[in-house]
Amino acid sequence: MKKIFYILLVSVSLNTGASEGEENANISTSALSLDNEPYSSPKTSSPSKRGHLEETKIAIGTILKSHHFDKYDYHDYNESHNGIYININKWSTGMYTNSADEQSVFITYNPNLYTKKSFKVNLVAGITNGYDGWENAQGDYLLTLGVSAQWMYLKTMLSYDAVAFGIELPLN
Repeated sequence: MKKIFYILLVSVSLNTGASEGEENANISTSALSLDNEPYSSPKTSSPSKRGHLEETKIAIGTILKSHHFDKYDYHDYNESHNGIYININKWSTGMYTNSADEQSVFITYNPNLYTKKSFKVNLVAGITNGYDGWENAQGDYLLTLGVSAQWMYLKTMLSYDAVAFGIELPLN
């Protein structure tokens, strides 16, 4: 999306040379960006060279479905989550309808464990609310700990008792 914020300007300026009457036409290019940095090519290059995910710093994602590994099989879990989140520099925050049909808000830290072209694996560690009365909850809060894997825009997160699926799109 950063490409949208770049505007290339080509200006032709006429400079007076050192000698009398000599004019040189110089063509210079510059770019305007919101962060006032000189223009350089976008950080994410073609997928064939470096991959889609390598330089992503801001992304928006969805939490769509999940599957629970309940060994006792007596819970009636919600497995459609209708969630949305934003990921900025390894931190994610968002909201979703949790497995008990309650509204949850979360924040996680997601350090990268492995990246190769269009595939990456991250650690996911954080806290989520909306789990009052759950076995592993501390009051209303539940520790979020797992591993996420992403291929292109498809993302999955595996925790000790469930796997969740969604889509994540880079914004830069």
